[in-house]
Amino acid sequence: MKKGIFLKAVMVVSVLMVSTVSLLATEAKKESMTKPTSTVGEKLDDTVTTTQVKMALLLHRSTSTLPTDVTTTNGVVVIEGTVQNSTQKELITKVVQDVNGVKHVKNNMTIANDKATVVEKLGDSALTAKVKMALALHRSTGALRTSVTTTDSVVTLSGEARNQAEKELVSKVVEDVDGVKSVVNTMSVK
Repeated sequence: MKKGIFLKAVMVVSVLMVSTVSLLATEAKKESMTKPTSTVGEKLDDTVTTTQVKMALLLHRSTSTLPTDVTTTNGVVVIEGTVQNSTQKELITKVVQDVNGVKHVKNNMTIANDKATVVEKLGDSALTAKVKMALALHRSTGALRTSVTTTDSVVTLSGEARNQAEKELVSKVVEDVDGVKSVVNTMSVK
């Protein structure tokens, strides 16, 4: 287990080092073509800060899979990308604020729920498919046989659960799916 984490960290560091070298080369090229507004030392500090922010986001278990673009200018970190909710956006801001060298965080990430979703466009059949996918991909509910029907964004669940905790977990997973107004769980417990 520790060997896998170590290998992941080595891979992340390698990727970030390559990115940093590329970023430094790009900045050096830009600086040679234009009148310098920042010193090479300041640009290097910003590049190091950007690398540290990317590393912190990659190594944090709740932000490692979120697509984020990071740029730093004079210690001000700008973050862009898309998240599913405001909690994820706030978490990213907090993780970035904790990185040494960050003077200020400008989080320009958009929240996917603020836009019209595919579920809203396609209706109940799309929501049913999305719920089934969420249940199938969840490690604790993927093996359960659960029937899903949706009417006016109200999801009705049926099937069998091994215990009450499984039944409640299925409800929780479905409630977290974007577009679900409410859940009616009629699953029986063996």
